[in-house]
Amino acid sequence: MTNFSIKPATRQGVKPLIVPFSESGCGKTYSSLLLARGLAGPNGKIVMADSESRRGSLYADVIPGGFETFDLSSPFTPARYIAALDAIEQSGAAVGIVDSGSHEWDSIGGVLDMAGENEEKSGRPGLHNWKTPKLEHAKFVQRLMRSSIPLIVCLRAKYKTRQGKDEKGRTVIIKDDFTSPIQAEDFIFEATCHFEILHDHSIRLTKCSHPDLRKCFPATGPITIAHGEALARWCLPEGLGVSRLEGRAGDDERKALIRELWELAAPARGTRKDWTEFETWAVKHTVMGDGDPPILSMTIEQLRAVIAATKTHLFTQ
Repeated sequence: MTNFSIKPATRQGVKPLIVPFSESGCGKTYSSLLLARGLAGPNGKIVMADSESRRGSLYADVIPGGFETFDLSSPFTPARYIAALDAIEQSGAAVGIVDSGSHEWDSIGGVLDMAGENEEKSGRPGLHNWKTPKLEHAKFVQRLMRSSIPLIVCLRAKYKTRQGKDEKGRTVIIKDDFTSPIQAEDFIFEATCHFEILHDHSIRLTKCSHPDLRKCFPATGPITIAHGEALARWCLPEGLGVSRLEGRAGDDERKALIRELWELAAPARGTRKDWTEFETWAVKHTVMGDGDPPILSMTIEQLRAVIAATKTHLFTQ
């Protein structure tokens, strides 16, 4: 008899798969790096597999804390993408970026190319040419789903067109209002969240797998580090989120301060098991400033100041 370990469900430790997509020039790479920095924390390691001719390295001097990268060159087979994911994880990265995942589908050595080669070899068209390419693609998707770290997979996108009729019955070409990702049609279904980046760098959310996840992304404006920090808090709903602090200078002291504040803040943090209600209360009562970073992103000095202000407010009223 097979033994299964059954336990209460919890969202703590979720490793989200985020898929931004857009036309060229809309900011996929830069947005992904900012989102990754927020997710990883100030000193967390970010590693990017770059299939875009080192385009990501253009931002080496503008991403706080920097990031690491390596070339993901052709052939862009699913197996090569799987090897890239293995390399990212083995590097000790806190967050991985694949820029872009579209090459696995439509570039040299990708799935479409593999199917075309099979048709050329067999000398006849048909679904049999797709069997192996789709199986290899499925392995890539499954590897994404089994990742031990958060992943951001950028996709190129384009406007689809179709033939239609105008009000006078004439044949016209109709362009979609929004772009579609260049990948298998069902690829983005596996993502925790996906969104289109528009030409003004704002985003259009196209999927959020949890109601609170929508709060992590801007209603207007471009992606920032703060949105990655919000996403990190969503992944760790129990509130302390100490696992995010690994590898930071002063790690032990920071953990102790966060634990102290967590206990101290009990009267002000409400029933939720995260920092949301406390941070709202703290800003309202000037325990925190409106422009202060979230608790889990604060420096040791900032945490000490919030603890002191909280004690003053709670115990002198």
